[in-house]
Amino acid sequence: MSHDQRETPYLDAALRYRSIGYTPFHTPGHKLGKGAPDGLRQLMGDAALAVDLAMAGGVEDTRESTHLVRLAEDYAAEAWGADRAWFLVNGSTSGIHSLLLTLCGPGDAVIVPRNAHKSLLAGLIFTGATPVYMEPVIDPAWGIPLQVSSEDARAAIERAPHAKAVLVTSPTYNGLGADLRVIGELAHDAGIPFVTDQAWGPHLRFCPELPVDAMTAGADAAVVSTHKLISGLTQSSVLMARGERINHARLDTMVGLTQSTSPQALVYASIDAARQQMAVHGARLWRRAAELAEWARTEIRALPGLRCLGTEILSRGGVAEFDPTRLTVSACDLGVSGYRLETLMRDDYRIAVEAADSLNVVLNVTFGDRREDLELLVGSLRDLATRHGDAAGKSGSACSSLLARTPRFTRQVLSPREAVFSPTVARPIAECAGEVSAEMVTPYPPGIPVLGPGEEISPEIVAYLREAGGAGLKVHGPEDRTLATLRVVA
Repeated sequence: MSHDQRETPYLDAALRYRSIGYTPFHTPGHKLGKGAPDGLRQLMGDAALAVDLAMAGGVEDTRESTHLVRLAEDYAAEAWGADRAWFLVNGSTSGIHSLLLTLCGPGDAVIVPRNAHKSLLAGLIFTGATPVYMEPVIDPAWGIPLQVSSEDARAAIERAPHAKAVLVTSPTYNGLGADLRVIGELAHDAGIPFVTDQAWGPHLRFCPELPVDAMTAGADAAVVSTHKLISGLTQSSVLMARGERINHARLDTMVGLTQSTSPQALVYASIDAARQQMAVHGARLWRRAAELAEWARTEIRALPGLRCLGTEILSRGGVAEFDPTRLTVSACDLGVSGYRLETLMRDDYRIAVEAADSLNVVLNVTFGDRREDLELLVGSLRDLATRHGDAAGKSGSACSSLLARTPRFTRQVLSPREAVFSPTVARPIAECAGEVSAEMVTPYPPGIPVLGPGEEISPEIVAYLREAGGAGLKVHGPEDRTLATLRVVA
């Protein structure tokens, strides 16, 4: 049954609840804002508090029929080209967890990129599955991971022909897309489900000038974060699947296990509204956003000492497509690190970036931006380049990247789950060669784990981490962020 994508069934129900004027004897305790403290009312506004509802007892009755949610999810499945969709209020993280719990169990192999989001590692710990890694190349100029190639996927499938899934992250944080069609065909030829973490691509389906979306490329399942680049509220995401290789009934159960039992009506309504906006107006909105981003990229590249990532990255290290609305900017040639650039932009120009690492900042350009916003960005960078022009060519240690290189993966001695739940001990990092890591260590840049739970620690890894600790490199994962010690399996 085809749906009229101009309609918003769940959003309409939330607005209807507010207009009827119910007297609430259900959660939350502030009772439609009447009992909310003044600061919260000032922050959110009475209109938002009046629809701050749980699904049951609010938008729907306490019998929890979920009819409205399923109806809105069906609209979303059609819009994104799937057989079934699920609204998520715990972000795409819960979608990844649900998919892994559906597809694999203890001892099963899962083919994954080394630079996958940490939600994947959590899913491996939850399920007891073992990763078979595809390792993307690190770009030496930008210090970022590129993409897994079809050759990487083919080799991984040959190593693990009985794997329960092939998972690819596309696009990456920097907008780099994999050759999803070819990788999907390789997985399907081997009888393996193909799953895409498309958290940074909720918009791709709706504008033909952008990289191909997962479902069009033949993925069996994907997650998209509607809060990242389209109009969903923070934490909103959509999980979608086809039925040939994915058991929808089991996946539905796992979604229920990984989601809050008190889903927020505002989050659901925002997904419904974001889907409608994209399905009806997405192509026009994103063409305009891409034009603005490309104008800004051209202007930034003309500034002395500044670089902005673009289509020149195509064909490098498995990169098949590039999202032009993502701006990765470096001022390293001015001696300004990514972290320092973020601080300068925020403090001196009141511009807030999406993210920063020791080399670059990342900025999102969407349909919510106007020409004057991009002009302000370019003007601010022009002023910054003038102020720091004397340091041009003196990048120094702040931008040197140990840093764009990572040690080789050794071997998986234990599954991540076994390592995490084993007895462990913290040891000086200099003494850890030959031990088995009990934690993840991910330096930024390049955002690829040097170690994961259950992996053997090599002398090369020890040397790298000692150098990283001495350089004060930012790391995610270990208990000791200074890298003086590392927790290993006892």
